Amino acid sequence: MIKVKLTNGFGNNLFQFIAAKQLATFHNTDLQVVCSNTYYGIEELKNLGFEFEIGTQEQSDIICDDNNYTSLFTSNYSGKNILLTGYFEDYNYYMDNIDLIKEWFGTIDSVRDCLTIHLRAGDRLLLPEISLAPKVENWLRAIEKFTFDKLYIVTDMPEWKKIDIEYLSSLKFHNHPNTDKLDMNISVNHFNSLVDGFSKFKPIHIHQDISDDFNFIRSSKNILFEHGTLSWWAAATSNAEKVGVYGPWRSWKGDSNKNLSKIPLDGWFGWE
Repeated sequence: MIKVKLTNGFGNNLFQFIAAKQLATFHNTDLQVVCSNTYYGIEELKNLGFEFEIGTQEQSDIICDDNNYTSLFTSNYSGKNILLTGYFEDYNYYMDNIDLIKEWFGTIDSVRDCLTIHLRAGDRLLLPEISLAPKVENWLRAIEKFTFDKLYIVTDMPEWKKIDIEYLSSLKFHNHPNTDKLDMNISVNHFNSLVDGFSKFKPIHIHQDISDDFNFIRSSKNILFEHGTLSWWAAATSNAEKVGVYGPWRSWKGDSNKNLSKIPLDGWFGWE
Protein backbone atom coordinates (compact mmCIF):
# COMPACT_ATOMS: atom_id res chain seq x y z
CA MET A 1 0.00 0.00 0.00
CA ILE A 2 0.90 3.67 -0.14
CA LYS A 3 1.49 5.51 3.13
CA VAL A 4 2.06 9.22 3.62
CA LYS A 5 3.46 10.95 6.66
CA LEU A 6 1.57 14.15 7.46
CA THR A 7 3.41 17.11 8.91
CA ASN A 8 1.85 20.07 10.73
CA GLY A 9 -0.11 22.49 8.55
CA PHE A 10 -3.18 21.61 6.50
CA GLY A 11 -1.90 23.19 3.28
CA ASN A 12 1.15 20.95 3.56
CA ASN A 13 -1.17 18.01 4.16
CA LEU A 14 -3.04 18.65 0.92
CA PHE A 15 0.15 18.38 -1.11
CA GLN A 16 1.26 15.30 0.82
CA PHE A 17 -2.10 13.56 0.60
CA ILE A 18 -2.71 14.34 -3.09
CA ALA A 19 0.80 13.19 -4.00
CA ALA A 20 0.12 9.92 -2.17
CA LYS A 21 -3.36 9.50 -3.67
CA GLN A 22 -1.95 9.94 -7.17
CA LEU A 23 0.56 7.18 -6.51
CA ALA A 24 -2.04 4.92 -4.88
CA THR A 25 -4.39 5.47 -7.83
CA PHE A 26 -1.66 4.59 -10.32
CA HIS A 27 -0.83 1.36 -8.49
CA ASN A 28 -4.52 0.62 -7.70
CA THR A 29 -3.75 0.10 -4.04
CA ASP A 30 -4.83 1.32 -0.59
CA LEU A 31 -3.79 4.59 1.01
CA GLN A 32 -2.92 5.20 4.65
CA VAL A 33 -1.92 8.39 6.45
CA VAL A 34 0.71 8.34 9.17
CA CYS A 35 0.04 10.78 11.98
CA SER A 36 -1.40 11.03 15.48
CA ASN A 37 -5.01 9.84 15.85
CA THR A 38 -5.84 13.26 17.30
CA TYR A 39 -4.21 15.34 14.54
CA TYR A 40 -6.67 18.00 13.36
CA GLY A 41 -5.86 17.43 9.70
CA ILE A 42 -7.55 14.01 9.73
CA GLU A 43 -11.00 15.46 10.30
CA GLU A 44 -10.45 18.27 7.80
CA LEU A 45 -9.41 15.81 5.06
CA LYS A 46 -12.50 13.73 5.77
CA ASN A 47 -14.64 16.88 5.63
CA LEU A 48 -13.38 17.34 2.07
CA GLY A 49 -14.67 13.88 1.21
CA PHE A 50 -11.48 11.81 1.33
CA GLU A 51 -11.41 8.27 2.65
CA PHE A 52 -8.31 6.63 4.11
CA GLU A 53 -6.99 4.59 7.00
CA ILE A 54 -4.58 5.71 9.70
CA GLY A 55 -1.45 3.59 9.83
CA THR A 56 2.15 3.50 10.96
CA GLN A 57 5.35 3.87 8.96
CA GLU A 58 6.44 0.32 9.76
CA GLN A 59 6.86 -2.30 7.01
CA SER A 60 7.78 0.19 4.31
CA ASP A 61 9.78 -1.25 1.43
CA ILE A 62 10.56 2.12 -0.15
CA ILE A 63 10.92 5.64 1.27
CA CYS A 64 9.68 8.26 -1.19
CA ASP A 65 10.54 11.96 -1.26
CA ASP A 66 10.82 14.64 -3.93
CA ASN A 67 13.98 13.03 -5.27
CA ASN A 68 12.36 9.76 -6.34
CA TYR A 69 8.60 10.50 -6.42
CA THR A 70 8.12 10.56 -10.19
CA SER A 71 10.25 7.46 -10.70
CA LEU A 72 7.77 5.35 -8.69
CA PHE A 73 5.04 5.67 -11.33
CA THR A 74 5.97 2.40 -13.06
CA SER A 75 4.66 -1.14 -12.69
CA ASN A 76 8.02 -2.14 -11.23
CA TYR A 77 6.84 -0.79 -7.88
CA SER A 78 3.37 -2.33 -7.83
CA GLY A 79 2.87 -4.50 -4.76
CA LYS A 80 5.42 -2.53 -2.73
CA ASN A 81 4.78 -0.71 0.54
CA ILE A 82 5.81 2.87 -0.17
CA LEU A 83 6.08 5.60 2.47
CA LEU A 84 5.96 9.23 1.31
CA THR A 85 7.88 11.64 3.56
CA GLY A 86 8.21 15.15 2.18
CA TYR A 87 6.21 18.12 0.94
CA PHE A 88 5.85 17.42 -2.82
CA GLU A 89 5.26 21.09 -3.66
CA ASP A 90 6.07 21.02 -7.38
CA TYR A 91 3.30 21.84 -9.82
CA ASN A 92 4.82 19.47 -12.38
CA TYR A 93 3.69 16.52 -10.27
CA TYR A 94 0.03 17.42 -10.77
CA MET A 95 -0.41 19.13 -14.15
CA ASP A 96 -1.28 15.96 -16.08
CA ASN A 97 -3.85 14.90 -13.49
CA ILE A 98 -5.41 18.24 -12.57
CA ASP A 99 -8.86 17.33 -13.96
CA LEU A 100 -8.88 14.04 -12.06
CA ILE A 101 -7.76 15.79 -8.87
CA LYS A 102 -10.64 18.26 -9.26
CA GLU A 103 -13.02 15.30 -9.35
CA TRP A 104 -11.61 14.06 -6.04
CA PHE A 105 -12.75 17.32 -4.43
CA GLY A 106 -16.25 17.08 -5.89
CA THR A 107 -18.19 19.40 -8.13
CA ILE A 108 -18.86 23.03 -7.29
CA ASP A 109 -22.61 23.71 -7.24
CA SER A 110 -22.33 27.44 -7.84
CA VAL A 111 -19.61 30.05 -8.24
CA ARG A 112 -19.81 33.31 -6.29
CA ASP A 113 -19.50 36.36 -8.52
CA CYS A 114 -16.96 38.05 -6.26
CA LEU A 115 -13.28 38.42 -5.43
CA THR A 116 -12.06 36.25 -2.57
CA ILE A 117 -8.71 37.01 -0.97
CA HIS A 118 -7.10 34.32 1.12
CA LEU A 119 -4.89 35.99 3.70
CA ARG A 120 -2.86 33.59 5.78
CA ALA A 121 -1.92 35.88 8.67
CA GLY A 122 -2.00 34.31 12.12
CA ASP A 123 1.31 32.63 12.88
CA ARG A 124 2.89 34.16 9.77
CA LEU A 125 2.62 37.55 11.43
CA LEU A 126 4.97 36.13 14.05
CA LEU A 127 7.73 35.12 11.65
CA PRO A 128 10.74 37.34 10.78
CA GLU A 129 9.79 36.98 7.10
CA ILE A 130 6.77 39.22 7.71
CA SER A 131 9.04 42.16 6.83
CA LEU A 132 9.32 40.69 3.29
CA ALA A 133 5.57 40.17 2.81
CA PRO A 134 3.88 42.15 0.02
CA LYS A 135 2.84 45.60 1.18
CA VAL A 136 -0.69 46.93 1.04
CA GLU A 137 0.09 48.88 -2.14
CA ASN A 138 1.11 45.60 -3.83
CA TRP A 139 -2.19 44.03 -2.83
CA LEU A 140 -4.15 47.03 -4.08
CA ARG A 141 -2.43 46.92 -7.48
CA ALA A 142 -3.33 43.23 -7.75
CA ILE A 143 -6.95 43.90 -6.77
CA GLU A 144 -7.21 46.43 -9.61
CA LYS A 145 -6.82 43.57 -12.09
CA PHE A 146 -10.22 42.14 -11.07
CA THR A 147 -13.81 43.18 -11.73
CA PHE A 148 -16.10 42.36 -8.80
CA ASP A 149 -18.99 43.61 -6.70
CA LYS A 150 -18.14 42.03 -3.34
CA LEU A 151 -14.79 41.40 -1.69
CA TYR A 152 -14.42 38.53 0.76
CA ILE A 153 -11.37 38.01 2.94
CA VAL A 154 -10.86 34.45 4.12
CA THR A 155 -8.33 34.47 6.93
CA ASP A 156 -7.22 32.63 10.04
CA MET A 157 -7.50 35.89 11.98
CA PRO A 158 -10.63 35.62 14.15
CA GLU A 159 -11.58 39.26 13.52
CA TRP A 160 -10.99 41.73 10.71
CA LYS A 161 -10.08 44.83 12.65
CA LYS A 162 -7.01 46.81 13.61
CA ILE A 163 -4.99 45.07 16.31
CA ASP A 164 -2.29 45.80 18.89
CA ILE A 165 0.59 43.75 20.28
CA GLU A 166 -1.43 42.55 23.26
CA TYR A 167 -4.18 41.20 21.00
CA LEU A 168 -1.76 39.49 18.61
CA SER A 169 0.13 37.90 21.52
CA SER A 170 -3.11 36.44 22.88
CA LEU A 171 -3.93 34.49 19.71
CA LYS A 172 -3.11 30.79 19.37
CA PHE A 173 -2.51 29.02 16.07
CA HIS A 174 -1.37 25.54 15.01
CA ASN A 175 2.17 26.91 14.93
CA HIS A 176 3.25 29.57 17.39
CA PRO A 177 6.82 30.72 16.71
CA ASN A 178 9.20 32.10 19.30
CA THR A 179 8.74 35.87 19.23
CA ASP A 180 11.60 36.82 21.58
CA LYS A 181 13.64 38.38 18.77
CA LEU A 182 10.71 39.71 16.75
CA ASP A 183 9.71 43.36 16.69
CA MET A 184 5.97 42.82 16.95
CA ASN A 185 5.32 46.42 15.97
CA ILE A 186 6.28 45.36 12.42
CA SER A 187 3.69 42.57 12.55
CA VAL A 188 0.94 44.77 13.96
CA ASN A 189 1.64 47.64 11.56
CA HIS A 190 1.64 45.28 8.58
CA PHE A 191 -1.73 43.78 9.45
CA ASN A 192 -3.28 47.14 10.29
CA SER A 193 -2.11 48.57 6.96
CA LEU A 194 -4.09 45.83 5.19
CA VAL A 195 -7.18 46.53 7.27
CA ASP A 196 -6.93 50.22 6.37
CA GLY A 197 -6.10 49.61 2.72
CA PHE A 198 -8.91 47.17 2.06
CA SER A 199 -11.51 49.19 3.95
CA LYS A 200 -12.71 51.05 0.84
CA PHE A 201 -13.98 47.75 -0.55
CA LYS A 202 -16.03 47.04 2.60
CA PRO A 203 -14.65 43.50 2.81
CA ILE A 204 -16.69 40.67 4.27
CA HIS A 205 -14.70 38.66 6.79
CA ILE A 206 -14.81 34.85 6.52
CA HIS A 207 -13.35 32.74 9.34
CA GLN A 208 -14.63 29.15 9.54
CA ASP A 209 -13.32 25.62 9.88
CA ILE A 210 -10.38 24.98 7.55
CA SER A 211 -12.33 22.77 5.16
CA ASP A 212 -15.16 25.32 5.00
CA ASP A 213 -12.68 28.12 4.25
CA PHE A 214 -11.16 25.92 1.54
CA ASN A 215 -14.53 25.33 -0.11
CA PHE A 216 -15.46 29.01 0.14
CA ILE A 217 -12.30 30.03 -1.73
CA ARG A 218 -12.84 27.25 -4.25
CA SER A 219 -16.35 28.45 -5.08
CA SER A 220 -15.27 32.00 -6.03
CA LYS A 221 -15.15 33.47 -9.52
CA ASN A 222 -11.98 35.44 -8.70
CA ILE A 223 -9.25 34.40 -6.26
CA LEU A 224 -6.23 36.33 -4.99
CA PHE A 225 -3.61 34.99 -2.58
CA GLU A 226 -0.01 35.29 -1.55
CA HIS A 227 1.94 32.05 -0.97
CA GLY A 228 -0.55 29.80 0.79
CA THR A 229 -0.57 26.09 0.03
CA LEU A 230 -4.21 25.76 1.10
CA SER A 231 -5.33 28.57 -1.19
CA TRP A 232 -3.16 27.18 -4.00
CA TRP A 233 -5.10 23.91 -3.99
CA ALA A 234 -8.42 25.71 -3.52
CA ALA A 235 -7.66 27.78 -6.63
CA ALA A 236 -6.22 24.86 -8.61
CA THR A 237 -9.37 22.77 -8.05
CA SER A 238 -11.80 25.66 -8.58
CA ASN A 239 -13.66 26.92 -11.62
CA ALA A 240 -12.39 30.46 -11.05
CA GLU A 241 -12.08 32.63 -14.14
CA LYS A 242 -9.15 34.62 -12.76
CA VAL A 243 -6.54 33.73 -10.12
CA GLY A 244 -3.78 36.01 -8.87
CA VAL A 245 -0.87 34.31 -7.11
CA TYR A 246 2.06 36.16 -5.58
CA GLY A 247 4.87 35.73 -8.13
CA PRO A 248 7.93 35.60 -5.87
CA TRP A 249 6.16 32.97 -3.69
CA ARG A 250 8.58 32.71 -0.74
CA SER A 251 11.56 34.60 -2.08
CA TRP A 252 13.55 34.42 1.15
CA LYS A 253 14.04 30.68 0.58
CA GLY A 254 16.42 31.32 -2.28
CA ASP A 255 17.22 28.23 -4.35
CA SER A 256 14.77 26.14 -2.32
CA ASN A 257 11.83 28.39 -3.23
CA LYS A 258 8.92 26.51 -4.85
CA ASN A 259 7.64 26.92 -8.42
CA LEU A 260 3.94 26.98 -7.46
CA SER A 261 3.31 30.55 -8.63
CA LYS A 262 4.46 29.58 -12.12
CA ILE A 263 1.84 26.92 -12.85
CA PRO A 264 0.53 27.52 -16.41
CA LEU A 265 -3.20 27.24 -15.73
CA ASP A 266 -5.71 29.28 -17.73
CA GLY A 267 -6.66 32.51 -16.01
CA TRP A 268 -3.73 32.53 -13.58
CA PHE A 269 -1.37 35.49 -13.32
CA GLY A 270 1.51 36.42 -11.06
CA TRP A 271 1.59 39.62 -9.03
CA GLU A 272 4.18 41.28 -6.84
